[in-house]
Amino acid sequence: MEPSESPMAVVARYQRNPPVDLDSIARDLGIKVYKRPLGKAIAGQIMRDRISGGPSGFSIWVNSEEHPNRQRFTLAHEIAHFILHRDLIETGIVDDTMYRSSLSNYYEVQANRLAADILMPVRLVKAWRVSLQAEAVGRRRTAARSAKGDIHGGSWRATFAIIGAPFS
Repeated sequence: MEPSESPMAVVARYQRNPPVDLDSIARDLGIKVYKRPLGKAIAGQIMRDRISGGPSGFSIWVNSEEHPNRQRFTLAHEIAHFILHRDLIETGIVDDTMYRSSLSNYYEVQANRLAADILMPVRLVKAWRVSLQAEAVGRRRTAARSAKGDIHGGSWRATFAIIGAPFS
């Protein structure tokens, strides 16, 4: 992260195309990420870590035994804690599998919301929705044209020839 660059500017750089590259966000924020088994009760944690942390002095630990999608959310959640609450983090914030920690529920809700925004920025979600709608319209048009015999010059014979079906 450049000295004049805000943490949210770093995040925004990686929200241009899906999927959002969380490892690069963490790296550019100066956070070292570790993926290790942490037991069934812990999803992840962030801590000040002068020895194993990155240039920011923080490290994030993600439970490698969780589903990959859950690991992504956990990493985004811990990055959100770094962005929003790093002044409150001393020996660490350990989030259980329900994303509860020693911080108040208010801070956990903030981290969950920012994690969702990091992973699914509104601009990308809207673009995805528009592409799905366009794809659905295209399928409906193709089905309608096919039903009317308008595909391949309006000839059922040509349509069957293309798909390899016998025409009698």
